[in-house]
Amino acid sequence: MLRSLRHFLCFSSSKSCEPTDSTTHGAENVEDPIRLRPDGRTIAQARVASPYLEGLGSVQFRTPSVSPSSCDSSTQTESTNASDGETRATTISTVIGNTFTPPESPAKPTSTSRLNTITPYTPILQVDGSLRAPQVTFDGYGSYGGRFAPESIMGFLYELTSFFEATVSDPSFWEEYVTFQRSRATPLHVAGKLTSLAGGATIWLKREDKNEYGSHKTRNIIGQILLARRMGRSEIVTDCASAKHGKFTAAMCARLGLRCVVVIGADDASAQEQDVLEIKSLGAKVLTARTPSGMGSLRAAITEALRYAVCNHESAYYLMGSPVGPSPLPTLARTFQALLGEEVAAQMHEVVGRQPDALVTAVGSGSGAIGLFRPFLHDSSIRLVGVEAAKAAALTDGGLGVLQGARTLLLQNHDGQILDSHSISPDMNLSTVGPEVAHWKDSGRIEISTATDTVALDGFRNLQHHEGILPGLDSSHAVAKTLDLAKELGPGKNVVLMVTGCDHIGVPGLDV
Repeated sequence: MLRSLRHFLCFSSSKSCEPTDSTTHGAENVEDPIRLRPDGRTIAQARVASPYLEGLGSVQFRTPSVSPSSCDSSTQTESTNASDGETRATTISTVIGNTFTPPESPAKPTSTSRLNTITPYTPILQVDGSLRAPQVTFDGYGSYGGRFAPESIMGFLYELTSFFEATVSDPSFWEEYVTFQRSRATPLHVAGKLTSLAGGATIWLKREDKNEYGSHKTRNIIGQILLARRMGRSEIVTDCASAKHGKFTAAMCARLGLRCVVVIGADDASAQEQDVLEIKSLGAKVLTARTPSGMGSLRAAITEALRYAVCNHESAYYLMGSPVGPSPLPTLARTFQALLGEEVAAQMHEVVGRQPDALVTAVGSGSGAIGLFRPFLHDSSIRLVGVEAAKAAALTDGGLGVLQGARTLLLQNHDGQILDSHSISPDMNLSTVGPEVAHWKDSGRIEISTATDTVALDGFRNLQHHEGILPGLDSSHAVAKTLDLAKELGPGKNVVLMVTGCDHIGVPGLDV
């Protein structure tokens, strides 16, 4: 069974897992139409495979037990597109005898659970700048998340869960982490002209563009690469949309003597040719990818990176740049990314003596949101506002489904087929979102709005002309909402906007 599964994953296409360095011809990738075994989210459940997704909240889909010897059409099916073979797993349906029971049309989650059980966040960052071992938990996903993965990678996920829990509880890990976090805390400062333009609350900018290569994911990258090295892995494979993430990952691998493979959507690579060359110059191998429908975006990159990790699971570590995928991958990302929000909390306390009244960030996959928002979730007086791209709004327009290893919200039609997304920002161009962010939205803890490409370009110009900043096109989506929120809150209040580094995508077309 395992040999045949591995054969399917790695050799069904001559291009699927070949180590090519081409950035112009991506692999004809498919998101694997394999039988998936659900598993729970907690460490206890990870050690003993469960036939049901237990404890995932009020949205319950009872699924039959699926073992390596019973993955056949009599026990479990998934919504797939036979014409292109791409997994469109949404609501799991069952076959009883010879009678097929189709899934209901994709619907938005009906969970009425609130986040009223959240305990105060225990920070990793200490007053003296040192880091202490956190309390590791694998919960907080409500009816979302879980582990839907092929048997060939289950062993790695179990190992990763246990190893992660042990490693981040080790103070020596965080001592090593600090030595690699070269940029330390990024600046937080008042946007004086934007504040005047809004005529209301004071607007603060969290300058993630000041990180090395302008990526807001540096904290997660550092943590996971150090974790991979302690696990004895010799190769890091990661997905990226904006090349900022790929460049910093390649740089960290070069410093630590690890091989690096960066998978990027073919369209995103074409739009960032100079950045791709810089990734290669740092010693990384670059693979490009497309979905069966022809999209060369982040969704294709994540799928191909997952495939590569399955095919090379004995030596490769999958550094998922986004808080998506099967458990424990989203938990890893949020643990390290939450240091971003901790910095904001410490900086606001130092400067104004209290916490902000609202925080705003763009939401693509959700990496910025889990970093900025998580330390503030327990305080209901602080408004947490996310802004999606209007044509990639999984939180606004998506339905409940399973994609790339986790149950979450995704753009799909009534037959469960994944819909293509669009955004001028590659980091925002995704048909799905991280399961934890989906839970926050479902529970009503975060507010979600959308912005068109035109609004995003106006936001870019506002930061450029009023503050002298060339921001990322992802964070540009959130500028207009920040101005509106500042007006709404009024003087005496404080709003924080996260700013990422410039993408160099679309900038030549701006009238500057």
